[in-house]
Amino acid sequence: MDDSTQEPISSSNIKKYVNLLLKRYQTNQNDRITNPDDPEKWIKSEVDLDEHIRLFADLSTIPSLYPQFLNLGGFKVLSDILSHQNIDIVIPCITVLSELLDPEIIFNLNNTEDFLKELEFLSIHKLCINGLLKIEEDNGEMDYNGVKSSFELIENLVEITPSVINDMATNVDLLGFLIKRMKTSKTMEYDSNRIHASEILCIILQGSEEAVVKVGNKDPLDGIDAMLRIIAIYRKRDPESIEEEELVENVFQCLCRLMFNKDNQLRFGKIQGLQLAIRLIRERRKTYKQALKLLDYALLDCPENCKQFVVLFGLKCIFSVLMRKGVSTKVGSEEEKQEDENVVSVLNSLCSHCNGEELSRVVNKFVENKHEKLERIVELHKKYTQRSKALLKKIEQNKQHSKEIFDMLSLNEGEQSYLDKYEAGLSICQMIDCVMVRLYNVDNKNLPLCLLVLLHNKGVDIQDIYNNVSDFLEHLSEDARDTREVVEGLLKNFLMGAKNSGYFD
Repeated sequence: MDDSTQEPISSSNIKKYVNLLLKRYQTNQNDRITNPDDPEKWIKSEVDLDEHIRLFADLSTIPSLYPQFLNLGGFKVLSDILSHQNIDIVIPCITVLSELLDPEIIFNLNNTEDFLKELEFLSIHKLCINGLLKIEEDNGEMDYNGVKSSFELIENLVEITPSVINDMATNVDLLGFLIKRMKTSKTMEYDSNRIHASEILCIILQGSEEAVVKVGNKDPLDGIDAMLRIIAIYRKRDPESIEEEELVENVFQCLCRLMFNKDNQLRFGKIQGLQLAIRLIRERRKTYKQALKLLDYALLDCPENCKQFVVLFGLKCIFSVLMRKGVSTKVGSEEEKQEDENVVSVLNSLCSHCNGEELSRVVNKFVENKHEKLERIVELHKKYTQRSKALLKKIEQNKQHSKEIFDMLSLNEGEQSYLDKYEAGLSICQMIDCVMVRLYNVDNKNLPLCLLVLLHNKGVDIQDIYNNVSDFLEHLSEDARDTREVVEGLLKNFLMGAKNSGYFD
């Protein structure tokens, strides 16, 4: 080995290091081209190249040299090596790049923006993915670590140059690899690559609508079916290790994101996703809170799933959570608030999108047992309205700090006010009150009057209901014009009934 390679990398010798890296790469490629069928003729140059690649890991401790390394073509040479014919050369190159491109290092560079512009031209993410897909992970520890380094590099690149997600979202081979890798554990102990695969898929889905469509489509990926199969084993048992807990958390996150697409919601309903969610909630497995959130997303603006949910006898399980039967969340905790929010959102979807026999079954649940579930809804209104007002008061007291944040986000006063309310819990208040307004307007002789009596007895201010539902309507999108007209009419009827009842003079 050349003496210069024995010296620690510094500003005085980095040019020699880069030139030698390029020389060894070119020598190896020439040896391979000249003697394609005689590995003995190029094995020596390959070993030299491998050793020299690994030396550049030390550069991560000297970020001040990054601009020089970039200008000398060092990153370009490493990116070229990612296309090497031998995966055993590609893996150490991926590992070195994953260390060099640590976001914590990159974002602390001088002129980070200029550095990243230059780096983007190299398309390292594409080359890394090509390398990842060639690694035979079952071959041994080196290959397993190669996949690990590939995931780390991909995650780093997404963080420092988020636009790369667009390419990943259209790469069916990558998406398929991640889904397949999530399905199987390859180690006796904690399989970090399995978890990492699920995390990266989450990141891609969060950043791309196109990925949501591709992963959700039946052909060629059928990601919804694959992920339901992963969580289906927890119908009969809880996750038993940290690996399983983290995997399940990520799979549920992926599924929730997929439910933002209507076709995916329908696919979920078609392949027994609703049945699985109902069972997990009913049996109160550790995963029931995640299943509840997934159910919320699966029913949102999806009449087909709402009706199917009722047909599948899902009402019993959702109303049992409403009544806090067998739940594990601590009263007054954020976890309880999230659980209540998901339950109320499910009820809002059912009241909004069911009709005929299915709606009658929903309404009957509020009537049975002396209207206990209707009373529970009124209690939730009271509870979260009080909490929202208290939090909003606290936010108002910290107005100066909030104003600085909103100024940074370029938000106007109206947007600031709405976000203040939302942070204080406006969302759950809106949903609760929309449910009550819809229930008042159903075709049931006793329910409207019973609701007004409960509101009166619990000391509910009708103005709060009006304010919450009005806020909801005001911030609906233009696409929701029909919903706005319907709810406005329901609210008007409710307010007229409250006024005429004489309970709220």
